[in-house]
Amino acid sequence: MVAALLAVAAAMPIPAQLPTVPRLIQAAEPVYCAGARGHSFALTFDDGPSPYTPALVRELRRAHARATFFDVGSRVGLWPVAARASARVGEIGNHTWSHARLPGLAPAAARTELVEAETAITRATGTAPVLFRPPYEEATPQIDLLARELGLLDVRWSADSGDSVAGTSPREVLRAALRALRPGAIILLHDPHPTTPALAHRVLVAAARRGLATVTVSELLARQPPSTRQLGSTGVGRCPP
Repeated sequence: MVAALLAVAAAMPIPAQLPTVPRLIQAAEPVYCAGARGHSFALTFDDGPSPYTPALVRELRRAHARATFFDVGSRVGLWPVAARASARVGEIGNHTWSHARLPGLAPAAARTELVEAETAITRATGTAPVLFRPPYEEATPQIDLLARELGLLDVRWSADSGDSVAGTSPREVLRAALRALRPGAIILLHDPHPTTPALAHRVLVAAARRGLATVTVSELLARQPPSTRQLGSTGVGRCPP
């Protein structure tokens, strides 16, 4: 029996042998960007689905682009068709059930937020998320260990477009997104704004002119794995090349 268990353990892949996303899940730490050597970046849209998701999906489809949508579980039931449409042009990540501040919850309640969102997204789209984004960028090492247990990777961003800040104009949001447009970038926008589809169109046009491919976060990490230095980078100046 012992020999059999040892044989099974020896056959199991060590983290360094795993594909990029499973390997990063095992590390149980946030990811802010991908490697800078390449021609791809990721657009991410938080807080959907919403009435504006279909228009956003149309812009992505016209540009032959893919994106990542971090959806709130309780909203998936309100717009299941929109959730399925966004899954067809990219991937959906877990943004909790109610957009809760996870560090303020008891461990059991935090687990429920992730599990119920996972269930809702899987039921609507037929695919279980492997990515997770904590609302308000608030998480703890314990939350990331919970995410690992559930098979989820904590994905943040290298650049915030600022579209969730009250009083920020669409022009300012576009300027921030274009300033961040570079290989390996993970750019944050928000789905439930009427201006988001038009802004996404402008970003996609600029990306094409610069020879950049817009892919999902999972695709980006697989194509351009982040370096150890990038994985340890947080806050201002995060994601150095």
